[in-house]
Amino acid sequence: MLYIIHVISTYLEELSDHSSILSKKIIKTGKLLQNSTNWQIEEFQNRIKQSSSLYELIIKHLINDEFDYPQAHECSKKIFGKHSINFVAIDGTEYAKQFFDMVIFYAGAYSCFGSINFDKTTIKVKYDEKFIGKGDDVSSCVPIFISKIPEIDHTLYDSNPDKKQSTMNILTEESILDNTNISKSLMTFSEFFLAYRLASTKKADLILMDRSLTNMYSSLLYDTSNRKDWINDCSLLNYEIDNVPLDANDFTLGRHHIIHELLDLPPARGDYLRYLIFYKLLSQNKTVSSDDLCEMLQIKDKKIVNRMQKYIDRWIEEDVIEKVDGKYSINNKYNQSWSRMKKLVVSIGNQIFDGDKDPFIISKSIAGDDELKKEWITTTDLAFLTLFSLYMLIEECWKNNILLLGIAKDTTAHDFRNHLLPIGLSNSLWTDDKNINMKIQDEIDKIPYSDRTILQSLSLLNYEKIKVPWSLIEYDAAFIMAIPDRKDRKGYVSGAIKNKITPSKLFLRSFVQLEQAKTNPILRSNVLSIDRLVYPSLDLGSTNAADDDNILNCIHEYVGEEKIQFILYKNNKTKNELQNLIMIILKSMGSPSIAESFGHNKALYIVDKIAKWHNEQFRNIVDSANILISCNKDLRNFVFYMNSFRERRHMYESNRRL
Repeated sequence: MLYIIHVISTYLEELSDHSSILSKKIIKTGKLLQNSTNWQIEEFQNRIKQSSSLYELIIKHLINDEFDYPQAHECSKKIFGKHSINFVAIDGTEYAKQFFDMVIFYAGAYSCFGSINFDKTTIKVKYDEKFIGKGDDVSSCVPIFISKIPEIDHTLYDSNPDKKQSTMNILTEESILDNTNISKSLMTFSEFFLAYRLASTKKADLILMDRSLTNMYSSLLYDTSNRKDWINDCSLLNYEIDNVPLDANDFTLGRHHIIHELLDLPPARGDYLRYLIFYKLLSQNKTVSSDDLCEMLQIKDKKIVNRMQKYIDRWIEEDVIEKVDGKYSINNKYNQSWSRMKKLVVSIGNQIFDGDKDPFIISKSIAGDDELKKEWITTTDLAFLTLFSLYMLIEECWKNNILLLGIAKDTTAHDFRNHLLPIGLSNSLWTDDKNINMKIQDEIDKIPYSDRTILQSLSLLNYEKIKVPWSLIEYDAAFIMAIPDRKDRKGYVSGAIKNKITPSKLFLRSFVQLEQAKTNPILRSNVLSIDRLVYPSLDLGSTNAADDDNILNCIHEYVGEEKIQFILYKNNKTKNELQNLIMIILKSMGSPSIAESFGHNKALYIVDKIAKWHNEQFRNIVDSANILISCNKDLRNFVFYMNSFRERRHMYESNRRL
């Protein structure tokens, strides 16, 4: 950055020798850039220096750089039931190319397999040979006329049907091409669909994904949240599975189908209470009264009881729950709702990735009409399919003891700085001394904004104290949506947005640094964000979660006071067998001799190269087809009129430069 400022300064000095109106304007803009950049760098440097004192106050107790091979050897036996496991790394690729008056969208997910052998002192990693063509890969492409894209990609316009037509009219081809998310949505679906396939066939004991599982989960919930828009945005609505049309209730129930009794999922709090009521009734072979339901859910607060009754009444209005003699049961239509949603994912996934005709078009029957109606699969449909694929993947991982791990590079996350640390301090989690807690909070306000930058700076400034590899303590991903109580009450938390907190005890987050240069200990790799699935057999130390050392019990005042439990390994003295195993695996899968993957994961590096190779081959196919059509004399008129003005201008300008 300092070099860039030097270059700007030198250029401005040279430019000042040439007096003209144009040069004066450029000099003015350049000085503005130079001054702004200088200010930003000075502030950043000051914040980095401040982080050093924070290390001594608190961070040194939250970083673990001691790992135990014998313990990892035993943990592998606990979770996998064996000391030799298979792993797979999954990465996706996507590509969109204008092809005359159409856009060709391409996306796929690719895999790299290998094995890991544990013993008490070492770990050996072996990668399968002949990566390309051997892995279980999925990919698809679809050509779509530019004018049809806004009908498929509903992120391009306001989904209000009254505004749709007027908004679509002002979209230019350039804005459509620059903002469409079709290929990215397809790529995301391909990654999770492939991961589910591999988990369901038990081909891997460890699944590595090149993305944040937590962020993906939150994003998919948001993309599918507006039920009012489904009738316009979701083509899969009323699609038949087992001769039963899928209605809005099926999709509503499917959006929160993460069920695990030991982990209290869905939780008996907030808006999730509505779905827990459904799943509790579904698990019963008899009708249940309101009092029995309150006892099952351990609900005593009158406000929460009243809200539970409102949810039941709403389910009754929507024909999901039936009331007979003052007791409740699930409507037969929805007993197999999740089974149908799983069949939907597999059916559409097979059509998109294994079909050879119209992968993005589905046929639906219309009431009172014998003909089938054809519709395009939309980006909203892809969001639903991806969310359900994630849930299906989680089910298989819990059932088959598969370790699911997401690794994210260059994240700008700040949940450790802005959420976990303030909540811990406000609840005296690490010390009861109020003065020390206040001092730590003052230091937090002065340090860099992103967690990755904070931890990289601390590692650099304290390289003699922090050994590589190291990891931050693991904490519940629900902290992303939690903040200290707005009324400053100890033992309480509030929701960050609309006072809502996402389900806890589902994913755990952490940050790790895996490599340093042999010749210079100051030269260290980037800090990576890690999140993984929670496994109750290891993350819950007892059947009673309230007694666990790694459980933080809080109260969330939503509609009434509700209990919320976060999984939190409070400091580096707290035993965490699974993180110890993960760190030893990640360290063994490093590749310090490969410069571009220094400090990352070799399996993900390999699969990234595989995905890029397939992407390049597809680009060659598209370019070849473009040239063949352009050179065909019988299609000369077609080429002229089907080409956009922008493409034609670009061609002329490129030829002129030659």
